[in-house]
Amino acid sequence: MATLLGIFLIILGIVFVFNFPIVTIGLAIIIYALYEFGENAKLKAKSKVPLIILLFGVLLAIVGFIPGEDNIATNQNEVKSETVETDEKKSTAAESQEEKDKAALEEEEAEAKAEAKEEAERKAKAEARAKEKAEKEAKEKAEAEAKAKAEKEKYGVLATVTRVVDGDTLEISMNGKTEDVRLLLIDTPETVHPSEPVEPFGPEASQFVKDTLEGKEVRVKVGTEERDKYDRVLAYVFINGETIQEKLLSEGLAKTAYLYNDLTMLEEFHAAQQPAIDAGIGVWSIPNYAHVDDDDGFHYHEPEPEPEPEPEPEPEPEPEPETNTGIDTSGADRDCGDFSTQAEAQAFMEASGSSDPHRLDGNDNDGLACESLP
Repeated sequence: MATLLGIFLIILGIVFVFNFPIVTIGLAIIIYALYEFGENAKLKAKSKVPLIILLFGVLLAIVGFIPGEDNIATNQNEVKSETVETDEKKSTAAESQEEKDKAALEEEEAEAKAEAKEEAERKAKAEARAKEKAEKEAKEKAEAEAKAKAEKEKYGVLATVTRVVDGDTLEISMNGKTEDVRLLLIDTPETVHPSEPVEPFGPEASQFVKDTLEGKEVRVKVGTEERDKYDRVLAYVFINGETIQEKLLSEGLAKTAYLYNDLTMLEEFHAAQQPAIDAGIGVWSIPNYAHVDDDDGFHYHEPEPEPEPEPEPEPEPEPEPETNTGIDTSGADRDCGDFSTQAEAQAFMEASGSSDPHRLDGNDNDGLACESLP
């Protein structure tokens, strides 16, 4: 411990000597003067030399503590250096803060630019999607319009069947108007002709058209000859891409016929009709009723009613046998109260004839008159 303390004091002394050399010399002289005072005291001498030495040492120590011009300059330089250093630190700090502020501003600007870029990209994507959607909708609309136009050209205009008149005549609602339509290139057996009887398979044809079309949306393609003399629209009527004419022909409920001038679909109708002819169904099941000739109609004649048998002549009534009972049956009507006995009433009834004109037999018709009499 004492060694460490000694080392510390030596180091402290060295530092003091280097920083305050004059003071150190002054202190050394003072220590020497104190030593001389001790020696004089031992010798009981009255020398003034130790006092002079002490004063010199004190003066030297004091002078050592007073800074010289170099020290002042050094101190001023140190102060100036410290000031400059402080200013530099402040300047550095200011520059550092400015750089920080600049960096923060640049970062904010970069973030703003990034956000603006993202917003622009989002807007561009939204505009691209909107444009794509608009183009898609426009394309779909154009395709739908083209499809509708093609369907109209191929199948005609939309209409609704409101009533079926018979197998080849309809009532429709088309373009805001009610129209009667006569189906082109077919003929069905009559059911509603005012002067002709109902023909075989006519009701079946009417019912088939009613089940297939009534109340439903169809397409009506008007023929080259628009109307007939009854002001009916002459047309092909489509449902689900097929004409009702073809459906009737394939079921054997109609035949092809040149009733009007339009022959556009005659070949298709012949093809639809042929299986029914081959199978002998519908109108083709009756011999000589329908004919493949398109100018020929249906040949139907109602069977003439069988003559009613002449009534047999009624047999002449047999003459009543003459009776000679002596009983007078003429005169007023008789009843049971006019006779005394049943036998008397019985004899009168028999004398009056088998028709019992006086109704003496009553309601039981048992041949016995006035059975209540004795």
